[in-house]
Amino acid sequence: MQSVAAAPVLLLATAGSLWAQGNCLEQVKLPGVGRWAEYKAVYNQKEPYTMRYAVIGTERRGGKSLQWVEMRMTGEKKDRNIIYQMLVPGSLTEMDQVEEVVFKAGDQPAMKLDGMMMGMIKGELEKQSVYDKLCEGVSLVGKENITVPAGRFQALHFRSAEYESDSWLAPKVPFSLVKAVGKKYQMELVAQGHGANSSITEKPQEMRGMRGP
Repeated sequence: MQSVAAAPVLLLATAGSLWAQGNCLEQVKLPGVGRWAEYKAVYNQKEPYTMRYAVIGTERRGGKSLQWVEMRMTGEKKDRNIIYQMLVPGSLTEMDQVEEVVFKAGDQPAMKLDGMMMGMIKGELEKQSVYDKLCEGVSLVGKENITVPAGRFQALHFRSAEYESDSWLAPKVPFSLVKAVGKKYQMELVAQGHGANSSITEKPQEMRGMRGP
């Protein structure tokens, strides 16, 4: 989107933790092409911004079916608007599996990243995406009804003691996330829909001279 007094108790606790994490991962699925979800987000108590996730296309590589996922951030200052387009195998919870990234910042040209730049940008994507640590070390609190600007949803509530975070996931919502709250961030769903297309209209430029050995 962790003194062993008695061995049996430890085993049961571990099994419960693994079940809860697996249950969380099962909830986080990519929607079909064109589906999108938009969130109001705040990070480090700074000015709020809008985060939109969308599936904008599919592609086959090496016998695998991959999906193009767009993560678009917009705020009050236009020069801070950022678009990431990521070619992923089917999950946003494992950012290390991203195979290609297209990046556009403000009015700058869109750039296609690979080689060394891919390694650098993955670290930034992990910081920007709430999904990277969403299901890590979580426990299931239970099923709850939660109200956000997009409406009222029945969702599974997960909590991470390590990261001091809570998240609510609903399978009917594109990208599953209804709300997430942590020490440094908060996101809540404000809208969802169909018909998403790429927000980048120009052909991305290749970043040459930045490839690894």
